[in-house]
Amino acid sequence: MPDKATVATTWLSGCSGCHISLLNLHEELFDLIERIDVRYSTLVDIKEVPLVDIGLVEGCVANEENEAVLREFRDKCKILIALGTCASFGGIPGMRNLCTREEVLDRGYVSTESTVDGAVPSDPILPKLKKQVKALHQVVPIDYSIPGCPPLPWKTRDTLVALLDGEEPQLPSKNLCEECHRTKETMLTASRDFITDHVDSPHELETIDPDICFLEQGVLCMGPATREGCDTRCLKGNMPCRGCMGPTPAALEQGAKVINALSSILPAGAMMFNEDIVGVGYRYSLPVSICPTLIDDGSDEQ
Repeated sequence: MPDKATVATTWLSGCSGCHISLLNLHEELFDLIERIDVRYSTLVDIKEVPLVDIGLVEGCVANEENEAVLREFRDKCKILIALGTCASFGGIPGMRNLCTREEVLDRGYVSTESTVDGAVPSDPILPKLKKQVKALHQVVPIDYSIPGCPPLPWKTRDTLVALLDGEEPQLPSKNLCEECHRTKETMLTASRDFITDHVDSPHELETIDPDICFLEQGVLCMGPATREGCDTRCLKGNMPCRGCMGPTPAALEQGAKVINALSSILPAGAMMFNEDIVGVGYRYSLPVSICPTLIDDGSDEQ
């Protein structure tokens, strides 16, 4: 890596929150800028992606333009990094994989309650929606992935600094329970009895103890099936994990992983109260699960 590495950034289908997160380094950003030369960004009106050392791509691949930009970045960047959960796992936009492309377009432009005489746009200048939302590594090879919705600013900085120093970035790999500060008592005790016979949402309870494991209090938490590395920011705010860091590298299915974890503390059928099991277990990682491949061959032919 040269003394001052060249960098390009862009975002595909997403909210730009990962870029904003990087700006949240505040004055520490100046130290990083001393070591990188940003040659291309969607924040600057530059028409062509130059050859660079490192590329940061935020957002998932949802339309043809997204795919074209991603492939160009792969060609132009020596090291390509998936920045954030949408890029790493498909994120919340990936939930549309539960519907057909036609259903998505109809709901977006025609059948919404506030729409009058709606029609799906057909101008050829508009990029066509892909049949499925995909994470970056499902389209091109990715060198590193920094999950998070958004990733913590210093996680992105530390990854870049490690690369600049010729070192291998240390990215999170264990589950969130490993760094959770809450005490676990009954969950760690062998027993024939289930810990609870129901699961509540936070708004359904008058109080939640800020120091005891959510699951032991009957509150659904995705911690057992979610990667660490978020500094437990939601848990510190007395809200359970919703899985935005995505699955751990060893977990095949984030949703199946949490159901497996809950099976040891809940009697059979206790999860049936929840009307959106998929939305809970796969909110951020549906495109990388086996579910879409079971219902769709992935073809984008009309």
